[in-house]
Amino acid sequence: MSDRQKDTQKRTRLNPEERRRQLLDAAVELFAERGIGEAKHADIAKRTGVSVATTFVYFPTREALIDAVLDDVAEKNLAIFAEVDPTGLSTAELLTALAEHATSRLDDERAFAQVWLNWSTNFAPHIREKFLECQNIVLDNLTAILDAATPGRQKGRGARDDARILLAASQMLTVMKLDGISKERRDRFTEHTIDVVLAYTGEK
Repeated sequence: MSDRQKDTQKRTRLNPEERRRQLLDAAVELFAERGIGEAKHADIAKRTGVSVATTFVYFPTREALIDAVLDDVAEKNLAIFAEVDPTGLSTAELLTALAEHATSRLDDERAFAQVWLNWSTNFAPHIREKFLECQNIVLDNLTAILDAATPGRQKGRGARDDARILLAASQMLTVMKLDGISKERRDRFTEHTIDVVLAYTGEK
């Protein structure tokens, strides 16, 4: 059997869900390399070894492709809150655990982080709207954590702004990891940021 026949046989073994995942992973990688929307269906087909027609089956338009990638990146980002168990942790410990978990995932999910950072500075109307929807969910989660730290304070008062500080710091922490900054320096940055934010809540 020729290599081409083997490749064809391998492609046919994937069920629709697996094929979509394969194409989506390739799209995320290409968006990370070239920028959001810069990779076309033909680029994804070439990367995965399928026909261009196959990519259009799963993503009928360029807009559908972009939305699918951004939704996937958003889902990865938001999953961090569900993947860290807050049981028994102080606010500082929980925020530290979230930061550690988020940066540790970069070893295997670098492309997702790169797309997220690119997305955060993209102001094309539809793309920006989707980013703000995701960002608001992140801020809701962080605000809830900070509100829980100071139960006597009026709910949400000041916590939303503090959550924005944490979100901005998390993006810088991601950049530091991607740029190869040592864990020791990243840990100092995380600790300092959390100390500053919690000082305003009265927890520290």
